Amino acid sequence: MPTRPDAMEQAPAIEPNLAAALNALDGTALPWLLLRGEDDLSRPAGDVDILVASELLPVLDKLLEAAGFRRILAPGHGSHRFYFCYSARTNAWVKLDIVSDIAFGPYQQWRTPLARRCLGGRVRSGPLWLPALPDQAWLQLLHLFLDKGQIAPPRMKAARNAAAAASAHDSLAGFVDSRVGPGTAANVLELVRTGRFDDVPAAAAAITARWAWAPAVPRLVAARHRGLRLLGARLQDKGPVVGVMAPDGAGKTTLLRGLQAALPLPTKYVYMGMWGAGPWDSWLGKVPGGRTVKKIYRAVRGGLLARFWSLLGRLVLMDRVPYDALLPGAATGGASNGAVGGILAKATNAIAFAVVRPPDLLLVLDVPGQVMFDRKGEHSPEILEGWRLAYRNLAAQLPGSNVIDAAQAPERVLGQSTGLVWRRLSPALGAGQRPGAGPDEEGADALSLHLWRLLDWRFLLPDLQPRSVAYGGATGPDMASALHLLDPSAAVLPPDQHGDHDRTYGVVLLTVPDLAAFRSASAAVEPGGWMCVEARRSLFQRSGPRTLKGWKNTFVRSGYQDVSVYWNAPSLDQTTRIVPVASAAAIRNTLALHKDVRFGAAKAFAARLALLLGVFDLAVPEGTVTGRRPPAEPQ
Repeated sequence: MPTRPDAMEQAPAIEPNLAAALNALDGTALPWLLLRGEDDLSRPAGDVDILVASELLPVLDKLLEAAGFRRILAPGHGSHRFYFCYSARTNAWVKLDIVSDIAFGPYQQWRTPLARRCLGGRVRSGPLWLPALPDQAWLQLLHLFLDKGQIAPPRMKAARNAAAAASAHDSLAGFVDSRVGPGTAANVLELVRTGRFDDVPAAAAAITARWAWAPAVPRLVAARHRGLRLLGARLQDKGPVVGVMAPDGAGKTTLLRGLQAALPLPTKYVYMGMWGAGPWDSWLGKVPGGRTVKKIYRAVRGGLLARFWSLLGRLVLMDRVPYDALLPGAATGGASNGAVGGILAKATNAIAFAVVRPPDLLLVLDVPGQVMFDRKGEHSPEILEGWRLAYRNLAAQLPGSNVIDAAQAPERVLGQSTGLVWRRLSPALGAGQRPGAGPDEEGADALSLHLWRLLDWRFLLPDLQPRSVAYGGATGPDMASALHLLDPSAAVLPPDQHGDHDRTYGVVLLTVPDLAAFRSASAAVEPGGWMCVEARRSLFQRSGPRTLKGWKNTFVRSGYQDVSVYWNAPSLDQTTRIVPVASAAAIRNTLALHKDVRFGAAKAFAARLALLLGVFDLAVPEGTVTGRRPPAEPQ
């Protein structure tokens, strides 16, 4: 294996999430390399630029999902793929910029055939794959000349180092001369080595003007990419909605604006404020039903905007949510007195709940009344304290709610909120890495208890302490940490292995897998071992089972025995009970507990009807399916 002459004697410090991604790439046995920045990996200040073979692209998304990264789609950037991961330990984001070909220019309009050449000549440097030293030097110089068009003072040292390592006789220098004209590479080296950085912009413009292609081709590519970029970046799936709920003075708008600035993700801020004052209130108060019309307009407008941006793949940050209507005394707040006013208020709230999508993550800011009064000077400390308690009581009844101490420093509130948002977004954590945010000692016991609760599915199996555990699918970081508590050597099953696994395991847990992942993971279950699938009902899934009943049938067709279906009530993320679908009594008992939540009575009625018709396993929204692989035949 070729190694760099300057290969590091000791392994460089690499940020743990980044190390998991690089290990995942290494595990494919397909070529990849780090284009630049090998000295800035412990806490990368910018994007980590990686070149991969085109054969890696079909599995790249799933591979990096398993390493804890989330892809952001960014049309108009050529072969660039962008992946993000948040580290709560350092309160920092790790950003991967992965390409499968090498193109230069602000719109990747100057394409080259250099990718395979560089990958073919890559060398090992400690745990990293890097370009051969001359290739890396020329890639750095071309990046500065063609992408940046100049060499700024912070980059001058790196440019001098690259020019010192490069030669006019290198392979990439020959490519530059053939594409632009003889002597171009030597001129680039002379400018940098002699420190004539003020002449670089003119030289860069001359290189791009003489690029040997049909002159129209780069311009057409640039125009196409410029147009595509107008679409903006987006998440791969529908964007989640994050709502913030709290009394006035708790810091709702400050937090959401902070999230919008801090998240390197496509976001949209939506202000609801249905019950807030407006400049037209004095006039609307004189018109019968005027304030009700204002509330309905705000509800419909805000709700439709949130749904629209969510469908476009944006993370929606919702300032105020309709749940405020569930607070004591809110049913008639702001409406005219009397029976008619009460009816109008209830109708307005009903429209709000129907139009406004419930938030996927609800942040409830908890601040003592005196602190809120000191911040804004509105109402009184006693009134604000009463509202604070009402919000806390309401939060305890709402799914997906998280109470945050907002009396602490704003940066700590922002850091905790960012962690919660990422936990909602994050896919599985990567191969063999011990996930977790590195909690301090004070919170370690509570965290461990939380993690052990994620392992309640063990009670569905005959052995609470399996000999070996593997996991796959969209296993989140908390579940991955919990599995390492259960089995310190718990292993991630890489995607798309086609059943080619190095060993088998006593228990395999898959979280929201597709059919291909299930079939591949089945080969990793040892004879007599158990497969557990945590699944969600999805009528729009392109392939594979769409319901828990469908998953049960898949288990049976795959030869599993003792197949059972369980309902995770109310959801996989907020499980309070694991209910056997075969037990009608257990289901009825669970439904009775949810009758007081929003639309709980209606949902309970629909569930009882499904139970009566014998199709409850089709109606279960989220649950777990378990099955045992038949033991080996005795010899």
